[in-house]
Amino acid sequence: MLVFQSFAVWCLLASDLQLFATALETCKTAWFDEGDVSRDGDSELLSDLRRKHWTRICSNPVDMEAQTVSGVKSQYTRNTFHTFSASEGLLCLNSEQKLRQCDDYKVKFTCTGQFCSECRTRWFDHDDPTRNGDYEVLSDLQKIHPGEICPQPIAIEVQTVSGEPASNTSDTFLNYDATYGFACANADQGGRSCEDYRVRFTCPKEFCQVSEQCRTRWLNGDTPSDEGDVESILQLLKTFPGQVCKNPISIGAQTASGISANHTGDTYLSYDVTFGFACINAKQKSKQCEDYQVILTCPSDFCQGCRTRWFDLDDPTRRGDYETLLRLQTLYPSQVCSKPVAIEAMTVSGVPAHQTGDVFQVGMSALLELVLRMERCTLKPPLSGCERAKAAGGLGSRVTD
Repeated sequence: MLVFQSFAVWCLLASDLQLFATALETCKTAWFDEGDVSRDGDSELLSDLRRKHWTRICSNPVDMEAQTVSGVKSQYTRNTFHTFSASEGLLCLNSEQKLRQCDDYKVKFTCTGQFCSECRTRWFDHDDPTRNGDYEVLSDLQKIHPGEICPQPIAIEVQTVSGEPASNTSDTFLNYDATYGFACANADQGGRSCEDYRVRFTCPKEFCQVSEQCRTRWLNGDTPSDEGDVESILQLLKTFPGQVCKNPISIGAQTASGISANHTGDTYLSYDVTFGFACINAKQKSKQCEDYQVILTCPSDFCQGCRTRWFDLDDPTRRGDYETLLRLQTLYPSQVCSKPVAIEAMTVSGVPAHQTGDVFQVGMSALLELVLRMERCTLKPPLSGCERAKAAGGLGSRVTD
């Protein structure tokens, strides 16, 4: 009995420690500058900011930083603040200034708990603290890891590669916000080098939901020419009408044979959701661009149109589980459209395919347009030990992938 009670107490302590650790996780928002300097002063109150940016600022920040829009920290200005706290925000009144009027300020908040962890990326460590310092810049990371980071993160966390929070180090930071990313310059450290840092971002929760639910099929609208290979969003909209959203959230690219764009050695002129994908031959050192295809993640409303029923044709035999588009169209010609824009897959028990841990085979023209839904699939035939799955193909112009 005593052993059981001790075990129960230990479990409760472990649970409390886990909750405590989660609560201690902190992240910093982007900078906000909503109020311009007026005749009265400058106002960056939390209530006003949350009214406009309620998804980008937590309800109970634990800290607030402020600086002028030109980058001067608030403690180094000669202003007196009527309000300055994480719970209320910033208010500077000209009537309370002795020497000068209020500067134009921007503020940034530190949040904790679920706000930071609800939709969070993995850790990224792109740069090392070289001669200049350690720079983990958002725009660079989005190019290196397309589709893994939302276009506009709402918060950022930074720690050393050994796991020490950045706030616990003695380094001075050049930049530390969700809009820019992170930068530590060696020149600011008083004769020593910056630590080696890694970053991760908090995204709007819709990014995590959409990235699993609304993706197009692989699209190849261009063939390599003397100029290169260009898969622009504008051209894809024309080439595949009804199958491409106008405002994609993320983009992935691979060669027509299934090799990830990051592994080809090509240099890209563009690889983002604003323009699309572009590889120009003139930018390559010793080779021409590969033939590329792209896949787009779209807002959820793009996929709320027309879906088929669920299909389960195959069982996981020695070769695996194959729910191929060609076979579905042959058996159910009136129930599956000729060119689905996306596919959705889950086990017959209802577990989404991406949560099973299986590796999925894609490609091989229409035979294996997409066996199961995955954000990043791996070409590794043959399949073994696959879950029994059922796949849903889109009937019409808008479906879930």
